[in-house]
Amino acid sequence: MSAKSNLSLTTLAIRRHIGTLMLAIAVVVMGFYAIFRMPVDLLPSITYPRIGVRADAPGVVPAVAVNEITRPLEEALAATEGVTQIFSQTREGRISIDLFFQPGADVDQALNDTTATLNRARNSLPDNISQPRVFKFDPSQLPVYEMALTSSTLAPVDLRIFADNDLARELIRVPGVANVDISGGVEEEIQVNLDLERLQALGLDVPTVLNALGERNQDASGGLLRGGDQESLTRLLGQFNDVTEIRNLPIRLGTPENPQTITLQDVAQITDGTVEERLVVTLNGQPAVKVSVQKQPDANTVQVVDGVKAKLAELQQSGLIPADMDRTATLDESVFIRSSIQNVAVSGLTGATLAAIAVLLFLGSVRQTLIIVLSIPLATLTALILMFTFNLSLNVFSLGGLALGVGVVVDNAIVMLENITAGAEKVKSEQGSRRKLQRTVEASSQELESALFASTTTNLVSVLPFLLVGGFLALIFSELILTISFSVAASLIIALTVVPALSSRLLAVRWSSNLQRALPIQWFGAFINRLTTLYSRVLGLILRRKLLVIAGAIAIFGGSSLWMVGQLPQEILPRINTGQAELRATFPPGTTVEENRTVMQAVEELLLAQPETEYVFTTSGGLYSALQRSVTRCGGRVVSPSSLAAMSKPTPTGSISSWPNKFRRLAPQFGCDRAVCGA
Repeated sequence: MSAKSNLSLTTLAIRRHIGTLMLAIAVVVMGFYAIFRMPVDLLPSITYPRIGVRADAPGVVPAVAVNEITRPLEEALAATEGVTQIFSQTREGRISIDLFFQPGADVDQALNDTTATLNRARNSLPDNISQPRVFKFDPSQLPVYEMALTSSTLAPVDLRIFADNDLARELIRVPGVANVDISGGVEEEIQVNLDLERLQALGLDVPTVLNALGERNQDASGGLLRGGDQESLTRLLGQFNDVTEIRNLPIRLGTPENPQTITLQDVAQITDGTVEERLVVTLNGQPAVKVSVQKQPDANTVQVVDGVKAKLAELQQSGLIPADMDRTATLDESVFIRSSIQNVAVSGLTGATLAAIAVLLFLGSVRQTLIIVLSIPLATLTALILMFTFNLSLNVFSLGGLALGVGVVVDNAIVMLENITAGAEKVKSEQGSRRKLQRTVEASSQELESALFASTTTNLVSVLPFLLVGGFLALIFSELILTISFSVAASLIIALTVVPALSSRLLAVRWSSNLQRALPIQWFGAFINRLTTLYSRVLGLILRRKLLVIAGAIAIFGGSSLWMVGQLPQEILPRINTGQAELRATFPPGTTVEENRTVMQAVEELLLAQPETEYVFTTSGGLYSALQRSVTRCGGRVVSPSSLAAMSKPTPTGSISSWPNKFRRLAPQFGCDRAVCGA
C-alpha cells in the first residue's frame, strides 16, 4: 500500500473496524442522550431586538403624561447605544416605550445599556411615577398553558382567592415553571371612605390618616431574646388580619398636654368589599378566572406542560381542587408541538423506509441494504449531537432539516457502497482471498474520498451563505440552515467511515441470501431495463430536435413559474391549524367597561350559536377585548388572518372558512373602531 492510503480516513476505518464500531456505539449513546436533553419547542428560540420600558402614573391624564414623563424618557433613552427606533404610547396612568435595535444585536447588552440610561434619567421624572420596568421581548415569556376556572358553587371572589392563594402557589413549584399569572374574577378590597367634614372638625388631615395606616400595617423586628442557654429572634406582628382591626385603628390627635385618641371608624366608613372589576373574563358567558403558566427560558415546553397537568391531577385527587370546579384548557402549546414533531418524525421515518425499500429493489442484497439502513440513523444521531453541542432545540425547523438530511445520507452511502461492491464482486468472481478483498475495498473506498468530499462541500457552500442573511429571517431560519449543514457533514463522516468498515466485514461473508433471484427483484430489474431502453429512445428524439425542445421547456416551465409566483401565498411562517381562532376588537377612547362588556356579550351569543363552536373564552376591558373559540367539528379548516367570521345566524356547513367576511361590516354597529380575527 502507498503512503497515501495509510493516511486515508476510509482505510483507517476499515483496518480499525473495532474502533469504528466503538465510535458508532458512542454516537448512538450520545445521540439518545442529546435527544432527551435537548429543549423541545414549536419554533426556534427567538429573542427580538427590542427592549420595553413600562411605567405607571396613577391618575395622570395622557396630555400631562406626554409632556412630563414620555418625552423626557424618549430624550434620555435616545442616547442608548445601538437604538434605531423609539416607539411610545401614552394612556391614562400608563406609559409604554419600546426601543428597537438592529437584528442580531446583543439584546442582553442592550438591556443593560437601557437600564443604565434609565437610572440616569430617573431624577428628572415626577415623584408620583412608579419605578419604570425594563424588559426584553422574548417568546419564552409567553404562556405555554392557559386554563379557565369556573364553578357553580363558589362566588367570583372566592374563585379568585382560590386561584391566587392555593392554585398558583402549587403550580409555581412545578419544575420549569417561571411564573403563574392570575387574571379575571373579583379581588378582595377593603375600602376606607373618609368623612372630610368629620376630619376638619377634629383638626385632622388625610396624610395623618394615611401615615397611621402605613405605620400600623407592617411587621417589625423585635430583636434578640435571650433566656437561659438559648436565644431567639423575635418579630412584632403588625399587619392587619381582618377588617375589625382596621376599624379599631387608633389615631392620635390633640396636643401633647391634652392628647386624645379616636379610632378610624370615627372618621371613615370602612367596607369589606371587592375591587371594581375592570377586566372581565368569561367562559361561555359565565364568570371565570384565567390561569396562565409561563415556563423558564431553557425549560422543555412539553415537559413543563406535562408537569402542570400532572400537578393538577394530583390536586384533584387530594381534594384541593373542588369537585364541582371546571377546568377548561384554552391554550396548550404541548399539543401543537407534539403534533408538529410527530408529523415531521413520521415523514423522516417514512422517507428512510422508502429509501431502504428502493435500495433493496435496486441492489437486490440484504447485506448492502442493511449497510444503508444503519447509516441513516447513525448520521441522524451525529447531527443531533452537533445540534446539542451548539444549543439548538428540537422544533419544526430543525426536524425539517434532519428530514432533508436523510436524502443526502442515502446518496453518499449508496455512491460509496456501489463503488465498493463493484470491486468486491470482481474479487469474488476471481476467488480472491479475504485479504485481497479487504485491499480491494480499501482501494475502492479511497477512490471516492475526494469526490464525496467535493460534492458534500458543494452542498455546504450552497447552504451556509444563508446564515449571513440578516434581519428577522436570520433569527427564524438559522437553526434550519445549521441543521441541514450538520446533516450534510454527518452524512460525509458516515459515508467515509461506517460504510467502508461495514462493507469490508459484511461483503467478505461467503453466504448469500440469493435475493436477487427472487421474482419481485427480477421483475423490477426487467422493468428498469425497459425503462432505460425507452429513455434512450426518447433522449435520441430530443437530441435531434434540440432547439425545439429548449424553446418548449423555456415556454412551459418558465411561463408557468412566472404565473405561479403571483398565485402562491407569501408568508414567513406556515399556517398552523390550532383549531382556534381569535378576535380582537378595539373601542374608541372613553368607552366604559360596561359598554365593552355589552358588545362582547353579543359577540359571545353569536359565536355560541355556531354548531362547530366548542367554547367561547372572552377577556374584556383594558385596551382591547380578545375573544377565542375552539372548533372541533370543522374538518380541520381554519379562517385566514385577513378574514373575519360572521355570526348573524348559524351556518349550515359547520366550517369556519365558510363564514363570510361580516364582522368588519358589523364592527361600526357594535361601536368598534377596528376588529381583527385570525386563526
